[in-house]
Amino acid sequence: MKLTYKTIIQNYFHRFHTEVSMAAFTRTKPGIRDQSTPEFYRFWMIREGRGRLQVGGRSFDLQPGQLLLIPPGTRQSLTAEHDVSVGLYWCHFRATIGDMEMFDLLHLPICVVPADPERVAGLFGQLIDACHSTALTRELRIRSAMFELLACYLEYGGFNESSLRENEPLDKIDHVLQYIEEHLSGPIAVEDMARLAYLHPNYFIGYFKNLIGYAPAQYVLYRRLERAKELLERKDASISDVASAVGMQNHYLSRMFRHYTGLTPSRYRQIYHQTAALCEQAADKEDNA
Repeated sequence: MKLTYKTIIQNYFHRFHTEVSMAAFTRTKPGIRDQSTPEFYRFWMIREGRGRLQVGGRSFDLQPGQLLLIPPGTRQSLTAEHDVSVGLYWCHFRATIGDMEMFDLLHLPICVVPADPERVAGLFGQLIDACHSTALTRELRIRSAMFELLACYLEYGGFNESSLRENEPLDKIDHVLQYIEEHLSGPIAVEDMARLAYLHPNYFIGYFKNLIGYAPAQYVLYRRLERAKELLERKDASISDVASAVGMQNHYLSRMFRHYTGLTPSRYRQIYHQTAALCEQAADKEDNA
């Protein structure tokens, strides 16, 4: 996936917030027909039985193992087969993701089939337990289980990169992010970035921050430090070479890198290679076992 899309999606996930109102496991009555237009998301996992779901003119045959995310504001109809009930885990939640609706932006599917349905069922069980808990940590456990469920859904459902290419705000910012990546070793002015997006610099700053989650100058610094990490992970680049490659003086790189990672550049390199060697030794032992 392109850096632009990855950056924007990760920013939205960073700001993502859910509010779970209810979670349970229930069985419908055989032949039941339920129609509604809820103002919240519905998250289902089918465990038993068969039926049919209609959402906004689309139809889905329900069967065990499916995971479904049903968006709000659409007419929905669940019909169970006349002699079979449908047993399902479910939860209702609201999602706050920012000005652009993430689920619309990514054109996510309503129905996916997880490779490990028992793990997903276990997460629903944790969510239900957390919703009924009276512990002080209740909200943390609800969020933990919910985020794990959403991560499973997103990993199995995939991302529609073609839909991102058709989004005008992302297309504008794409040129800006490419420019930043190509000029990390030198000065990068807000005016130059704004010109690439065909926006006034004052408007561009808020526009950029809304999409990326950082002000332009903050994002440039973030990318410089991330590039520095990548270069430090190589054994052949000196600290001076790294500093030059990211447009910083040695002392400034050391100060900002320590502020960012808690380590000096040289200490980061040392720990990285020590950890890599230990991982390689562990992999060799596992292969020889």
